[in-house]
Amino acid sequence: MLEIRTLEEMDALLGGPDPVLLFKYSPTCGISQVAQESWDEFLSEKHSVVLAQCDVLDANPAARGISERIHVAHQSPQVLALHGGKCIAHASHYSIKTAWLEQAEQKLLVQSLA
Repeated sequence: MLEIRTLEEMDALLGGPDPVLLFKYSPTCGISQVAQESWDEFLSEKHSVVLAQCDVLDANPAARGISERIHVAHQSPQVLALHGGKCIAHASHYSIKTAWLEQAEQKLLVQSLA
């Protein structure tokens, strides 16, 4: 899994050919901790997309920069399903569940085959 810390790393992720699930979180937020549990459960399986995360406190310019580039409001916690420089699905706060992550991965895989 990739840890995104800079705007350059975020741009490289967006510009790459592979589908990506990006988890943005705050280590001091209780809601982020709940979402982190679902993310961690999801990570315990093998995946066919790039998995990345971004600490919004540690890497705020990168976290906000991605929102500006893909035109999706910045939230934390938030998961973005990215392909071809575009967001094809996103969830935030208590919507971040393992089942949603699995569905987003499938949507990314179908999109990447199109």
